[in-house]
Amino acid sequence: MNVLLVHGNGGANTRFQLFRQIAEQHGATYHIHLPELPGFEGRPLPKSGESWSWFLDALAETVAAGGDSPWVYYGHGIGGSVLLEWARRGWTNSAGESFKPQKVLLHGIIGASLEHRLFPKVMKPMLVRQVMKTLIATPALRPVWERKLFLNPDAIPENLRRQFFADYDRCEAFALFFDLITPEWYRAVKATIDQEAFHFIWGDKERVIASKYLAYWQNDFPQADFTIIEGWDHFPMLEQPQEFYETMTKMIAS
Repeated sequence: MNVLLVHGNGGANTRFQLFRQIAEQHGATYHIHLPELPGFEGRPLPKSGESWSWFLDALAETVAAGGDSPWVYYGHGIGGSVLLEWARRGWTNSAGESFKPQKVLLHGIIGASLEHRLFPKVMKPMLVRQVMKTLIATPALRPVWERKLFLNPDAIPENLRRQFFADYDRCEAFALFFDLITPEWYRAVKATIDQEAFHFIWGDKERVIASKYLAYWQNDFPQADFTIIEGWDHFPMLEQPQEFYETMTKMIAS
């Protein structure tokens, strides 16, 4: 079994560093694959072509290199939204090759709540996006962001906390996703793949995409199943890595 892990906006593969370490320690029977998305971790964005394809082709390249055994795709935050767009396009790359997975896990993702939350509306002006990215990456403001984003920041190793915020500074793609992931985009997704049997994961303490918005996903994807996990906020892979590993392993195997 192969598992593709797609991180959220501003993020990096370091968000899954603890998960991979624990999986190796426990001798996990599945193989973890972390795509290198353009515009993240200091990589530049392409200068031409259709924007969605930049990311979908990077995912397809990772899957193609990983072999033909069954795949589970996991997307966190905007990473899950990228998987929705890939599903809307039939899991193909720009060359028309198909990379359909066996299972799709969507964790605290962006889409159904776009018209009901203030944050996406505030982030429409490009200047606001640029300022927000700078503020998140500013070391002096790290304690403020830690309180907003984590339930228990001290549970996260200091080096990973520092890297978490530094990754925003190296994310050229941060602002772009506010143009790609819009209410209009979500309506197109819903019209195409609303009967898919996705597996949604939500924490009951979720604050980034508050758990109260889960009802919109449940209404829009009636064939999907929904797992609400007690005590999880938006980043359990960092705050509760052992529990995250155990939960993920069960979902991958089920």
